[in-house]
Amino acid sequence: MRLLSPTLTLLLAALALPLLAAAQAPTDSLTAVKSRYSLFRPVPRELMRDLAPDRPGVTESPFTVDAGHFQFETALANLISSHPKRQPKQYTFRANAFVLKMGLDNRTDVQLFIDAYEWDRTSATADEPSTRNQGFGDITVRLKRNLLGNDSTESPLAVAAIGFVRLPTGGRQGAGGYEYGLLLPATYTFADNWNINAQLPLSLSFDRDEAQHYIQTTPSLNLDHAFRPWLTGFGELVAQHDFRTSSWQKAINTGAVFSVGKNMQFDIGRQFALSRLADREYFVGFVVRR
Repeated sequence: MRLLSPTLTLLLAALALPLLAAAQAPTDSLTAVKSRYSLFRPVPRELMRDLAPDRPGVTESPFTVDAGHFQFETALANLISSHPKRQPKQYTFRANAFVLKMGLDNRTDVQLFIDAYEWDRTSATADEPSTRNQGFGDITVRLKRNLLGNDSTESPLAVAAIGFVRLPTGGRQGAGGYEYGLLLPATYTFADNWNINAQLPLSLSFDRDEAQHYIQTTPSLNLDHAFRPWLTGFGELVAQHDFRTSSWQKAINTGAVFSVGKNMQFDIGRQFALSRLADREYFVGFVVRR
């Protein structure tokens, strides 16, 4: 059995410490008050936490949707292309890939991801003709459980665990098989509206061509800053590792988030490929909460 790399071992240790601390974290007064609410007894609006969606970028939020409330997040458009040195060239366009979230209790929400439409094209090579596919994508069901800092005013650290299963509903646009995973996102809030966010995921992905599952991880590190109450900028480093190989594929995401009141925001950004097998991407989306 292959040993984990020193980098991955450090990431595991860094995220394991907050999980251990969460087990001993005291419950503050606001958490105690909000624990009385549930899906059928919504949290009053004056007690709702700030809007903290999982988009944009790869790093998820450790904060859950308040009990009894709903949140809609959508990638209105994603334009993805492979690195110029990668052959054959691949292009993907996704429209309205969205997630609907529902707060179950003060620490838990359930999420339904749907890839509404996807169009793919692979350019021709000397050996293969070009191909095109389009249609409905996969459906993913996720459950998020906050472990620390959901409503705390005493600790700047928040940690969560997210489990998911992806259903192969998308035909050629989907993964081609069931996929499973666990994500551990964490956020640390500094003074002056700075936040550092990290995530360690581990997934059992499916290779359609080889008809087999494999283990994959995509750790990420995100830094964001609120320049104005309505404007936040972010930069994110993402590294993807397939445990069948010894290489890491790296990319940088940058973008801006525009807040419209307390319950809506828009975002726009771009992913820059830092290695040959990483993709380039442009994205735009919005979030609304009720």
